Amino acid sequence: MKLSQRVWGSVGAALLGAVVLAACGSSTEGAGGLPTLAPTITALPPVTPTDVPEPDPIALPPVDWDDVEPFRAAMRPAFAGDVDAFVNRNRYYIEASLAFEDGVAVIRGAQRVRYTNRSADTLDQVVFRLYPNLPALGGRMVVYQATVNENPVEPGLTERETVLILPLDEPLAPGESVEMALQFSVAAERGMNASYGAFGFQDDVFSGPEWYPVLSVYEEGKGWWMERASPNGDAVYSETGLYETFLTVPEDFVVAMSGTEIDTFPAGDGAKTVHYVSGPMRDSLLVASPVFGRLTDYVDDIAVNVYYWPGGESAAERVLKIGTDAMRIFNEKFGPYPFAEMDIAETFNFTGIEYPGIIIIADRYWETGNANLEVTVAHEVAHQWWYSLVGNDQVGQPWLDESLTSYSEYVYARNVYDDKRAKDMQDGDRDWYNFYRGQGAPDLVLDLPVNSYVDNNYGVIIYVKGPLFYAELETLLGRDRFLEAVQLYFERHRYEVVQSVDVLNAFEDATGEDLDALFYRWVGDFPGLDPAVVEQAQQQAEQVQ
Repeated sequence: MKLSQRVWGSVGAALLGAVVLAACGSSTEGAGGLPTLAPTITALPPVTPTDVPEPDPIALPPVDWDDVEPFRAAMRPAFAGDVDAFVNRNRYYIEASLAFEDGVAVIRGAQRVRYTNRSADTLDQVVFRLYPNLPALGGRMVVYQATVNENPVEPGLTERETVLILPLDEPLAPGESVEMALQFSVAAERGMNASYGAFGFQDDVFSGPEWYPVLSVYEEGKGWWMERASPNGDAVYSETGLYETFLTVPEDFVVAMSGTEIDTFPAGDGAKTVHYVSGPMRDSLLVASPVFGRLTDYVDDIAVNVYYWPGGESAAERVLKIGTDAMRIFNEKFGPYPFAEMDIAETFNFTGIEYPGIIIIADRYWETGNANLEVTVAHEVAHQWWYSLVGNDQVGQPWLDESLTSYSEYVYARNVYDDKRAKDMQDGDRDWYNFYRGQGAPDLVLDLPVNSYVDNNYGVIIYVKGPLFYAELETLLGRDRFLEAVQLYFERHRYEVVQSVDVLNAFEDATGEDLDALFYRWVGDFPGLDPAVVEQAQQQAEQVQ
């Protein structure tokens, strides 16, 4: 998610006019001269009151989970073999319909899901997350029926109906798999614009992140992740899997979804069904509208598609240029993007938000001369590496994706423009961070959960201090060695979920440097850090006091 808005240009005295920090958007100046956060993000209305009548069950066909051939179509040819490793990972088969009915966007769907226990523990339940029910999103997701291995079960709901628990009749041992089926619906009322505009239905456009029940993450020693996320950051923590989706929509709808469309066929009564498959992706976004136009260009064999509203053609051309430049640069500097396409869609969100294979950019930025457009698109494209491909717990450790993504803005600026442009950005961040500290604000470490940051702390620490930490590493190691470490980090952890120690190990292994003390000073204490370094730093701090 994009919280830090930058304007690339002069810094120093003009800093406050050039850099604005807020919860995904503009802010006003508060006490002490610091910008205040935007108002608490709530849905408009707070929740969707519409009850969708229970639909007739969708008769799902059996799924051959061993067949991964269709998913190769979502990959670049050189990476088609990557799907083979996901035969026994999270798998989704979804059939659904989307229609706009009397001012409500309604999804009626069903899914088969196979979950394989990759932990060392034996499990007695499987947990799904119903993200549209988060208070910050304000939608309504209902699960009507559930089966486990074809046997009906009564699911449990907790955390204000955002957590769905399926009990298992037989314990699931390590390495074993279970198949589940869920019948569900999702509703969003027209005018809704919730959680920074991530989820909603406005202007004949539906935007639905995690529009289906999503498998949660099981962590050894902790259990299933059931935390209700803070509305100030990203809400999703999920593992990579494969998706096959058949979505039925009116014939005039244009659909953009995580993955690749491999077929479209008539569905009768003025409707069509689009058939999507994904590569290994962490979750799925669905955006659909009858008003979308589309532009396409290529970076090598990667299709970059831009979906825009009427009147947005000129800005769409600019977005396409930024998107292709960013893809080309990050492919070269970080490691190869493995998917066959990447989509950019104009929506009503507040700034920009990332999803696997697709990003959404605010319509209020969708102007050729808008100063926020370029940096927002570049930032969200970088998230295809840092979040989509190298995953993390966005709620518990937001620095892992957001700070490296914000540093990636420097990389983009350096390669599209020159070193001076990137240095201006770093200097602006450094001046802003110093201003923040000069007001007596706390200098928090990077490795904290979202809910540990209050007021301006989240934006400044994660999106300003974070990229400055990587800039410090680059200065210490030199640019070439720094990028070698980033490439090793990407290569090691593509499609996986990382912890802070994985960043440290990649940089130390690639460079031969001992970086524990530097990481402790910026990132904080975390499992895997050298205890002697932590003890020494704490003793020095006590002596200073």
